[in-house]
This record gives sequence, C-alpha cells and structure tokens, in this order.
Amino acid sequence: MPHLILEGMTDLPSAVAQIDTQPRRWGRAVLKTEGWWTRSDGQAVLVEGVIVEFSRALHPLALIAPHHGDTGVRLWPYLEVERTQALQRWLALIAADLQRGGGGALKKTNISEDILEGVGLR
Repeated sequence: MPHLILEGMTDLPSAVAQIDTQPRRWGRAVLKTEGWWTRSDGQAVLVEGVIVEFSRALHPLALIAPHHGDTGVRLWPYLEVERTQALQRWLALIAADLQRGGGGALKKTNISEDILEGVGLR
C-alpha cells in the first residue's frame, strides 16, 4: 500500500489547515482534495479526494495518523481503490502540504522518485 512517513509527530490541527483543496494537474490527471474529518481527539484525520484520469474518477480516502512516533500518510485500508500513479501523487501532495504546516522531513516512503518529483517534499 502506498505510504509516506514524516519524521516526528505532527501537530495535526495546524498542519491540516495547510492542505490545498484547489484542483491540481499532473500530466493527464486532475487531483483534488475535497475535504477532511478530524477524529474527536485530534490525533487522526481522514482526507477525501477525487482523482480523474482518462475520464475515470477515483474517490480515495487518505489517513493521516501517528505511526511509531512519526506521522503516516497512507490510504484508508478499508476502502478498495486502484493504486494508480496519480493516486500516489495525491498522497505525496498531502504530505507536502503537511510539511508546510509544520510536519517533519520525509523519513520513509514506498512511492517512486518519479512520482515525487516536483512535489516539494523535503
């Protein structure tokens, strides 16, 4: 499953406010974050997205949550969605947005460098 791990615990209420909800183009795909829901204790966030590529829409959910002392950005595991390159790019954009809001450096990912190129992750 595609994921990104940011170093350290992220102050999610502050960082989530930096998530961009404007449509973004990447090649032939349009990536958009629709909105998010914060867990009642503020320690996890579900992010809703729409990815359109080749006139076909995917509706993924991303989970931002603590991961062994760090912050993980990954697909919500209970929703079956095709793991396209555009979907992986959307996850990377969420992680970059979190970094702008105070999230830590990229510690680990299984997403390829060509998908991450130009996202602005540090």
